[in-house]
Amino acid sequence: MKILIKSTTAVIALGGLAFGTGQAIAGCGGAAAAAAGMKPMVYRYDGSGHFLRTGFYGPFFASPITGLWKFTFSAHGDIGTAAPPNALPLPDGTPVDAGFVTWHDDGTELMNSGRTPASGSFCMGVWKQTGPKTFKLNHWAISWIPDYQPGLTNSWSQIPGGLDEVFKAFGPANIEETITLTGENSYKGSFKLTQYVNDGTHGSITDVSNAPVAFVIVGDVNAQRVTVN
Repeated sequence: MKILIKSTTAVIALGGLAFGTGQAIAGCGGAAAAAAGMKPMVYRYDGSGHFLRTGFYGPFFASPITGLWKFTFSAHGDIGTAAPPNALPLPDGTPVDAGFVTWHDDGTELMNSGRTPASGSFCMGVWKQTGPKTFKLNHWAISWIPDYQPGLTNSWSQIPGGLDEVFKAFGPANIEETITLTGENSYKGSFKLTQYVNDGTHGSITDVSNAPVAFVIVGDVNAQRVTVN
């Protein structure tokens, strides 16, 4: 066995297989193992001189969280005294959102929310693995609200300024998740959604340094992997 580590790049050679760029696949007698239906283990270099086993070689290359998932967000009814400021006491199990989310191998994430696209349905985040089956996500979206009320206008064509004024920026929304894989094709955990108010008139729409918080929602997240039949 030969191991060579240079800064953040690690290379492992086992059984004639060599892989680099922060991840490695270990297997003895690769061809024989493949013929026997065995899958080599996958490791990720964590930056501290150690390798963390993250899964087995397959369609989800470096970590078992990578792939496409179908998710649901449900609110907690009993938020208790430890609830963050501005938390909404929604009835337990109230649906908050649902849609599809992709966790990418490079540590980024993309969500297609069940919200109307005009209100900001696509959002993105970054994640890191904190344990053998545990992950943390820092996720951001930009919310938009309609600039007209039913009854005041009969159609979008009657809105002064045209379609560009139909929706105005409301502010960025931050979603923090801590999730645990409960199997190869499922995960569950908790989320905290913080909606900031920043319409962009006093700086970048993404600036939340002085933006007030409109509301906070805490609850549960559940997901099932989308697979190829």
